[in-house]
Formats: sequence, structure tokens, C-alpha cells
Amino acid sequence: MPPVDAAPYAFPFDGRWSAADTALLLLGFQAGAVQALNAGDAVTVATDLLAAARRAGIAVIHVRRGAAEGAARGVAGVAPDAPVTGSPAWALVPALAAREGDLVLDVPGDQAFRAPALEGVLTTSGIRNLIVAGLPTDGLVHASMRAANDRGLECLVVADASAGTTPARHAAQLRITTFGNGLFGTVAPAAAVIAALSRTTP
Repeated sequence: MPPVDAAPYAFPFDGRWSAADTALLLLGFQAGAVQALNAGDAVTVATDLLAAARRAGIAVIHVRRGAAEGAARGVAGVAPDAPVTGSPAWALVPALAAREGDLVLDVPGDQAFRAPALEGVLTTSGIRNLIVAGLPTDGLVHASMRAANDRGLECLVVADASAGTTPARHAAQLRITTFGNGLFGTVAPAAAVIAALSRTTP
């Protein structure tokens, strides 16, 4: 695949990626979060991104936040605003619904690798590059990217396919991502990612 025009460096860092070693990680695109964050625009962009990833043959992983009704929130790794598992707020939005062959994982808090299966699936599948989009940027997205970086994965966050708890926090989190010449990863608009994906085959 051709590199993605991203900041502060073209993705991936070593210039090597393919459909076989890359996954699209969609984080927290759930009805309650989309409504609370007014993230309809991010969903629209993420829908186009997902379609491009499917055409390129890239693996798709969805991560939902949630906890059982009555479970304590804000303690033991459970997000204070975690929706009740199985509730309407917990469901993935229809535009980004999982299809057969997608992986869907559930976590109680703001870190995708709290789903025990995620690391194992990435390792056994030979995934080394992650394209990341989701809600909120200043929570589930950034924490998951940091955890992925710690595991040696190359990460790109799609800026306009993500949204923060506020626009200012979204922008600040993207700046932090690129801090130190891309310490936690790189950032690109969906158009740049889709352009690269459209010039490849699985």
C-alpha cells in the first residue's frame, strides 16, 4: 500500500503495510455516546472510512463500552458513563454496525486492551498496524492508542472520524498524539486514509 499522508510522519513509520497486517479499530461508536457528544459528523466520516477498509480487505474490529446494570461506575476500571450492557445506548450505531467476519469486543472502561481477546487476535493475525477512529478522542481513543503503542503496534488516528468530549479536548488530544515526533502515533484526515486504501488490493 502507498503511505498515508499523515502528521508528523507518513503512516506507517517504516513504510510497510498491507491489508493482511492492518486492522481498522472502531472505538465506542455507540448510540448513547454519539448522542452525548453530538458526533454525527464523525459517524458520517467513519462510515466512508469503514467502506474503504472493507473494499481493501482490512480486518474490522469494533469495541463497545458497557457494564452490567447495577455495577459500580467509576471504580475498578469501569467508566463513570459506561452504558448498561444490552441497552439502546450501548448498541453500535446502525451506520457502523458489525458484519459477519468483524470482531466485536466489549470493555467496561476507556481502554480497548481491557478486552482480553484483543491482543491475542492481533498477534495471531499478524496485525502490526492500526487505523483508529472513535469516541471520545480524549478517552477510549487515546488510551487505546497508548496501550497499542506499548505493545509495539503502529497507530494512526483518523481525526475527522473521531470526536472528543469537547472540540477543544479533541484538538488537544490530537496534538498530544503527535507529541515528540509521533510518540503515540500519527494523525490524518479520513480523505488521506481512503486515498491510500483505494490504491491497494488485499
